[in-house]
Amino acid sequence: MPSAFPSALLGSGRPMTLRGAGHSCDGQTVTDGELLVTYAPDTAAAQIRELGDGLVEVPAGISWYGLERYLNRRGRAVPVLTDYLHASVGGTLSVGGIGINSVRYGMQVDHVERIQLIDGTGTSRWCSRTDHPELFRFALGGLGTVGLIERAVLRTVPYCRDTHVHRTYHATPTELVEHTERIAQRNDVDVYCASLRRGKFFSTTGWSENGPRRCRDESCAIVPDLPFVGHPDTERPVSPSAGHVRLWTDYLVPAGQLAPMLAAVETLRHHAPLNGVLRMLYVLIVRRPPDTTSFAFTPIDSAPISIGLGVYTSVHGDPTTTAATQRVFRDLLERCCELGGRPYLYGVNNLDRALAERLYRNSLDQLAQVRAAHRLENVNAHLPLVRAALSI
Repeated sequence: MPSAFPSALLGSGRPMTLRGAGHSCDGQTVTDGELLVTYAPDTAAAQIRELGDGLVEVPAGISWYGLERYLNRRGRAVPVLTDYLHASVGGTLSVGGIGINSVRYGMQVDHVERIQLIDGTGTSRWCSRTDHPELFRFALGGLGTVGLIERAVLRTVPYCRDTHVHRTYHATPTELVEHTERIAQRNDVDVYCASLRRGKFFSTTGWSENGPRRCRDESCAIVPDLPFVGHPDTERPVSPSAGHVRLWTDYLVPAGQLAPMLAAVETLRHHAPLNGVLRMLYVLIVRRPPDTTSFAFTPIDSAPISIGLGVYTSVHGDPTTTAATQRVFRDLLERCCELGGRPYLYGVNNLDRALAERLYRNSLDQLAQVRAAHRLENVNAHLPLVRAALSI
């Protein structure tokens, strides 16, 4: 699309929702207004610029899949990749970006040097920790509430082809918690995730290293290009079962608080409505780099090490069942807040003003001021975060 098109559309004053690849839940990119798609992914690779010193400038519409393939051919890699690689760079940076490498590198937004942001006047400006720092802090992880991310400059790391992957099965939730908390206190792990699937708890721990040194038993496998395992070259989204909707959400709590958070989920999953609709629990560890930015709405505020717990359900689409499941999610969000944690705003989170104030303190008032100053009243106005910021 022409480079002037996004600026002209945002400056038009028409109601709109900013959209990347459209991979979201809870209707975050669906509205009765207009949809704005940043760039076509198949043309975005031609717009990558290598800046030296491991920095790369990319259009926000490129997919992480395309970017990682491009970088690997040049001996570089993205530090953190989520489990779905066909999301757009700009869309994922608007929620935070967490994956199996977060145990080593934190969130995707922690590796952003600067972004080019278009506000509601159509003005495009570069924002960083030193230039327009307030916009930078609110845009990354901010769900597109302070403008459209047009381009981003990202820090990369050297590409390592092989990951030495160890899988461990856990007989009880307590064993899983204790194992995860131990891994969270280590600083030598490159990959970690754990999950409950089909009634079984297991975890995966990995090290990025070429060669056979770490694999000495049958529980270990050397996996080349781990991010792409089972990932198609083109996007092939799997639809929910007929008549069902996916209600997904993730909660992040400080390290040391996984046990009470998992206990809350375990209590609820054995009773209606979660009994029978829970498809997976997913655990990630997030160790943020030192001296990183404290973003306004990312799922981690100041905790240096956090643990994420994802709750993924497939629910019959009738209003009664979905409303009951959303009430369970609200109870879990309250518990997360009590434990000093935050939700990952990509998911289903029923934020009202009172709960949003507990989570984000004075950032809500600042968000309202920034949106007014940059004429963003028409952009993403349907989001609960915006409604909470504007409510009296």
